Amino acid sequence: MHTLLTPLDWGLGHASRSLALARRLEAEGQRVSWASSGPAAEMLRRELPGQTVHELPAYRVSYPSKNMYWNVARQAWRWRATIRAEQRATAELVERLDVDRIISDSRFGCHHREVPSVFLTHQLQPITHFAPATAVYRWQLGHFDEYWVPDDPEPGRLSGKLSDPAGYENVHFIGPLPHLSPSPGTPPFDVLVVLSGPEPMRSRLEAILLPQLAALPVSVRVVRGLPAATATLAGDYPFEIENFADTARLSSLLTAARYVVARSGYSTLMDLRGLDKKAILIPTPGQTEQLYLAQRAQLQGWAVAVMDQERLDLRRSLERLTGAPLG
Repeated sequence: MHTLLTPLDWGLGHASRSLALARRLEAEGQRVSWASSGPAAEMLRRELPGQTVHELPAYRVSYPSKNMYWNVARQAWRWRATIRAEQRATAELVERLDVDRIISDSRFGCHHREVPSVFLTHQLQPITHFAPATAVYRWQLGHFDEYWVPDDPEPGRLSGKLSDPAGYENVHFIGPLPHLSPSPGTPPFDVLVVLSGPEPMRSRLEAILLPQLAALPVSVRVVRGLPAATATLAGDYPFEIENFADTARLSSLLTAARYVVARSGYSTLMDLRGLDKKAILIPTPGQTEQLYLAQRAQLQGWAVAVMDQERLDLRRSLERLTGAPLG
């Protein structure tokens, strides 16, 4: 079986869970080829030296506003064009690479009439609060033959109501796909900050976090989530800052950290639960899926959700998470 895997480029989460899926497929003797764009493609090229990552059209998503309706409205025309370009690029790759199956991690245009096409997602029921948007989403999913959900099927699943299979056929719960695994080697420290997601919200959160981190009486490491960056961050901070951490490095850092500060993207949550970590979760503003997942994690008792990053009080959030005042 030769599978073409196509992760979405809205951050690094889709690439990380697709890497976990690829490891599973290759352990079964299957062959995997890759196609992506943007930061996801940069990450894959760093994680898979020597392998070709074919270029797909980039969505170039940005979240300049907290109002997701405005963000979507101003970019929707370009995304529609990207989906059509994806279809053309996918058809070319299917013919050139002779693939037997496509697994699209949330790319609507990566399907083919003559090749079984799978949509990998934890969002069968997106929270849009806008019926036409939901209808368009489900229409796009109708082009695929199967739906693979990286979660367990029981009612207490990590993805909650987002992965409710009602209204779909051929839904398969394939179990969580954590990208990271326990890895000793880094001495224990207090707080690991993992930044990710579309700009400019990634940079905005970074600017909010760094001064607050510098004022805390705890040991800190920061991973900026910038696989293509080479320049160091301007400013002098009393902790280590890395532009990017590959799988081995991030696994070691996450294993050593007592607590984590991160976005509440689903791939991040799979890694945190897989390593049994407590976290401060800060949803990307306006991203309803992340808002829901952060609230759900807080209700389950393993996270503190900060629903508005502009009002972040990191000291107070850590005290809530640890149940004790900081010195």
